Amino acid sequence: MTHLPNLARRHFLKTAGAAATAIGVGILTGSALAQTPRVLVDWHSHYLSDAELNFLATRTTAPRLVRNTDGVAQIDNVATASGAGLAFTGVARSNIEARLKQLDDNGIQRQLLSQTIPLGFDATLSIEDQRKLYRAYNDELAQVLVRYPGRFLAVAALPSGDPLWAGEELKRAHKELGFIGGSLPLNAFITLKSARTLAPLFAEAQKLNSHFLIHRGPASDRLPDQPAVIIPEDTAFARWGLINGTHLTAGGITLGLTDFLDPYPDVSIEIVMLAGYLPHLLDTWITAGRNNGIADPLARLRRLYLDTGPYSRNGEWVTQAVRKLGADRILFGTDYGVGGGDRGDIGPSLTTLDIALTQDERRRIYIENSRNLLKTKGITV
Repeated sequence: MTHLPNLARRHFLKTAGAAATAIGVGILTGSALAQTPRVLVDWHSHYLSDAELNFLATRTTAPRLVRNTDGVAQIDNVATASGAGLAFTGVARSNIEARLKQLDDNGIQRQLLSQTIPLGFDATLSIEDQRKLYRAYNDELAQVLVRYPGRFLAVAALPSGDPLWAGEELKRAHKELGFIGGSLPLNAFITLKSARTLAPLFAEAQKLNSHFLIHRGPASDRLPDQPAVIIPEDTAFARWGLINGTHLTAGGITLGLTDFLDPYPDVSIEIVMLAGYLPHLLDTWITAGRNNGIADPLARLRRLYLDTGPYSRNGEWVTQAVRKLGADRILFGTDYGVGGGDRGDIGPSLTTLDIALTQDERRRIYIENSRNLLKTKGITV
């Protein structure tokens, strides 16, 4: 896929600024939504691109795109702990019109678009293939921003195994494509030793005031301490959830309790799915952390944002996270768009949280947290 021409880039920067102004005064299409959104941003959604599907269709080994006897497209993937529980069947490029209808029907002003990291490309493709694929993906995502100003935000697909190239691509994504940051597989942060290999990328992110979406998924085997990604065959449906929850929590420990983020105070971090078991284990870490030299473990953990993701339909888990970490550190997210096409229904997420949360908690999670976070990125809504 070709890069956006300079004219398109200038158009994006111009329209993005105009859209940000329009949001505040109700000039966007659907002015009632622009003036009184129910939710400012859905922070967790996936965009399946033509770039990915076309790339996978050329491959003869997994990961690849194949069609069953009925002609239905599916992804023949390398088995990973992140992908095993997902049925990548009936895949198609994401349907923006269907997505916009979901947003409009539920009063959501914007949505953050990101790669479907559980596909496991970081762990299965060569670095050369990743560079080619991720650059094409990011260019395609930028075209969505141009076509629909004021409705979407984007984070760039970046390879965990090549932090120098990732830093350059992140810079391009900010300066030329209008993105707010990047996305990375959570297993890159499985330990502090692994996370530190990403120092060149995070140094660039600090200069750019980046936002990182950290999504569950296997990282490159170039990184140390990568966990096994094979799931035992017995009761795999349960073991898949256990393994992923454990990986999410381990990433939360690395990013929340170590000194890794200390040199990058302007980089915001969002961990999907409430960082697994983090809210449930947080109390045990407070005393243990203090006994191990961390003066205020909770303050360190509160550097993170956790998004609700698919757990937006589990009110008890969300209220637990609110009680333990604070409503001001929780972002509304839906996990919309896995598998592409027009899949997903956002409504049940909001129905669940409307019941589970207090009015003040809803105001923070639906509106204020997004407004405050975007303000740090120079976006006024």
